[in-house]
Amino acid sequence: MPASTSISPDLRLKIPATYGLSLLNLMQERGHEAEAVLAGSQLTLAVLQDTRAQIEAWQYAMLLGRANSLEGDRGLAYELGLRSQVTKHGFVGFGLISCSTLRDAIAFSERYFQARVPAFRSSLSVEGAEVVVTLHETIPLGPHRAFIMDLVAVELCSLFAKIMDMDPAKQGWLSTICVPHAEPPAYARYRDRIPPFRFGQPAVQIRFPARMLDEPIATADPVSVQLAIERLEQEMARQAQDHTTSSQVLTRLVCRDQRYPDIGDMAEMLHVSERTLKRRLQAEGTSYQVLLDQVRQRDAMRLLGNPALAVAEVAEAVGYTDPANFARAFARWTGLSPRDWRQRHGPK
Repeated sequence: MPASTSISPDLRLKIPATYGLSLLNLMQERGHEAEAVLAGSQLTLAVLQDTRAQIEAWQYAMLLGRANSLEGDRGLAYELGLRSQVTKHGFVGFGLISCSTLRDAIAFSERYFQARVPAFRSSLSVEGAEVVVTLHETIPLGPHRAFIMDLVAVELCSLFAKIMDMDPAKQGWLSTICVPHAEPPAYARYRDRIPPFRFGQPAVQIRFPARMLDEPIATADPVSVQLAIERLEQEMARQAQDHTTSSQVLTRLVCRDQRYPDIGDMAEMLHVSERTLKRRLQAEGTSYQVLLDQVRQRDAMRLLGNPALAVAEVAEAVGYTDPANFARAFARWTGLSPRDWRQRHGPK
C-alpha cells in the first residue's frame, strides 16, 4: 500500500474541544443524534462541553467526515464556516481581534491559527491591487477533501469579516474564494450568503483588495496581543514537550510496509528496555496492546472512509495479512463488521 494510507503524526495535535462542540450543536439543530455524530471518534458530549478540554485533530477530522456523511450535502460546510465565532478559537481569536491591522492579523494567524488547523499552511502574495492567500494542503484529506476546503475557506473569510467589523449581509463580501473542485448543488442555496466562489481553479485561494491590508482593527490592543502570544507560545511549548510515555508511543505508532512497530521496536526507539516500557505504560493506566488497538481502530476507520479501498486493502494497511482476523478485531472495537461500519458511517 502507498505511504499515504498511513495517518500523519500531525493529526495527533490537540485542538480546543469547542471546535467539535460547534459542529455537534449544528448537527443536532439539523436533527441528528449526538451518538451518530460522535461515532468512531472516541469522544463524549461531556468532553466537548468541557471548556478547558482539548481533543486530538484526528478526532475533529473524523467528526467532520461523519457530519458530511450524515448530511450528504456540502451546504453544511458553508453553514459551519459562516457560524464560526472569534471566541470559539480562544486565545487565537483574542489575539486576532487585538491586532492593529488586517496585515498583522494575517501574520498572527499564520503562526497560531495554523497550529490549531494542521491540514493547511498558508502563503501570502500581492498581485497588483489584489492580495492572494493560498492554502497549501499539508496532509491527505481523503474523501472529504472538498468539504474541508470549503469549510476552512468560508470560515477564514467569515472570521476576518468579523475582525474588521464588516457585515457582508449589508456591505457584501470583499473576498473571493478559489477552489479546485466543481460547483456542488448546495452552492446555489448559499450563493447570496457566502463569498463568491471560483470553481475548477488550480489552488485553494482567498483573494481580497490589497487596500484592506493596512486598515485598522477597531478592537486593537497591543497589550492584549502580547498576552495572547505569551499564552499561545506556552500552549505550543506544552504540546512540544509532552513527554508522557503514552504520547511518545502514539507519535511513533505509524504503519509502514503493512506493519506497526512491535513492543521491542518501540522500546528500541525510546531507548528503554521492554520491561521499562511496559512498567511506564502500566503506571499511566494503559498498555502497548491497548495503544496499538486504538491506533489500528482509528486508522482503519479513516481508511474505510475511502470508498476506493477494498476492505482487504484496509486490513493490509493496518497490519492484518488475514482479512478475517481484521474483521474480528474490528468487530471487537466497534461492534460492527468493516463492511457494516462503512455502510453506516462511510461517504454517502
